[in-house]
Amino acid sequence: MAEEREKISDGQTDRPLDETIAGTGPGIPDDGLAPGESELPQAPTDEEVEKAREKHGAPEAEIDTLPLAGE
Repeated sequence: MAEEREKISDGQTDRPLDETIAGTGPGIPDDGLAPGESELPQAPTDEEVEKAREKHGAPEAEIDTLPLAGE
């Protein structure tokens, strides 16, 4: 769609039509890491989640058996 449009501005707000605006592009945002971190922390394993669930007495999650669209 962007390739079909004609640019209407060449002033201070001018930007390429095929690039995203701030914060909407793919990847990790610049502020996604805390100072001193070089990578994002790892997600907990299923076993760690199960241990925490048992420790806190949380109910077990229901298994979703509904079909997805097209199934």
